[in-house]
Amino acid sequence: MSDLLDVLAEQEYEWDDHDSLRLDERYRARHLPLLTDRPRGPLGPDPGPGEFWPPVHSLVLPLADPRPEAFLKALAGSRLAGLIWWRGLELRADRLHATLVHGSDEPRQLDAPIDLVIRGPWIGRYNIGRIYLPVEPADEQAALALAVERPLLAGYLQLTEDVTGDAYAELRDLVATFRTLRMPTRVHRLHVLETMDDLALRSRVLIA
Repeated sequence: MSDLLDVLAEQEYEWDDHDSLRLDERYRARHLPLLTDRPRGPLGPDPGPGEFWPPVHSLVLPLADPRPEAFLKALAGSRLAGLIWWRGLELRADRLHATLVHGSDEPRQLDAPIDLVIRGPWIGRYNIGRIYLPVEPADEQAALALAVERPLLAGYLQLTEDVTGDAYAELRDLVATFRTLRMPTRVHRLHVLETMDDLALRSRVLIA
C-alpha cells in the first residue's frame, strides 16, 4: 500500500507558498462559531451559530482518542498554545471519527474487527484551521473492509484564529516533526452518525 502521507501530499497546506495560515471562509462560517463553552441541548430544530437543521446522517469510522501526548505537550509549550481550542479535546474525546460516506444513513457491518493506524498531525488546503489526524488501514483486510477511494481524515484540533509570525513557523515545524507518529487502533464496528454541526458537538449515534 502507498504511504498515506504521500497520497495526501497534493492536498496538504502549501507551507512554502505562505508566511501565515489564514482560516478559510468555510472554517470561519461552520467551525469558528462552535468553539465556545456555551450549553448545547439535544438535537432539535433550534440551530445556533455554526449549526444546521435538519441534521445530516453519515457513515463513520469511530475512533478511540489516540492522545498523542508528545505532540500535545509540544503544542501547549509553543506560541500556538493560546490559538488552540483545548476544550474541544474533552468535548470531542468520544466523538472522534473519520467519515466514510457523507450524507448516508445506510449501515454497514464489519465481518471482524479491523486494525488501523492513526498518523501524526496534518493540515490541508480545505477547512484551513483544523488539525487532522490521517487514518489508514494497517493491512489488506482492513483496506478491503473499508472499501474507500479517498484518504480518511479525523479532525482533531481547532485553531481559534489566524496563525502568523513566529507561531506560523512553529506550527509548520511541529507538523513536520510529529507527522511520523503512528498510533495503532482497532475498530469493531461502523456507526451511522446524526449531527447538526461539523464537529459533532450536537450529535447522536443512530446505528452502531
